Amino acid sequence: MKIRNIQPADHRLIAEVMPQWWEGRDLSASLLKIFFIHFQNTCFIAEEGNEITGFLVGFLSQYIRDEAYIQLAGVHPNCRKQGVGKKLYQEFYTVCKSNSVSIVKSCTSPQNTLSIVFHQRMGFAILPGDSKINGFDVTSNYLTEGNSKVIFEIKI
Repeated sequence: MKIRNIQPADHRLIAEVMPQWWEGRDLSASLLKIFFIHFQNTCFIAEEGNEITGFLVGFLSQYIRDEAYIQLAGVHPNCRKQGVGKKLYQEFYTVCKSNSVSIVKSCTSPQNTLSIVFHQRMGFAILPGDSKINGFDVTSNYLTEGNSKVIFEIKI
């Protein structure tokens, strides 16, 4: 498996596989091409041969100097539980550490139990929220009005 930095041309390739990887859910609003242009050093693609097996879109906070954020990460359904996600996260952690960043945050939908379990296995803690959905602490209106999210944090 090869891990490389993301390029602007990768946006279309990833956007095309997302519906299959997320069982038809449209998450394209979370995958802005601007990340592929301005955050290439903190965004990664995993490849096996010429096939994309996973990706991670993340960035270092410009305001909170000790924090980074993972906007979106995905692994091809046939490649899950093979260490692809873990390797992508480790690559992101390496960039964080080299920039003196020790806290990484992320979020997911309270319905996305695959993501919640993955983050917990990776050592992320679920931060306290203002309510619970599906038994998980959630923060209401986190990114948009009416959109509750499970918020994760890990110290690296």
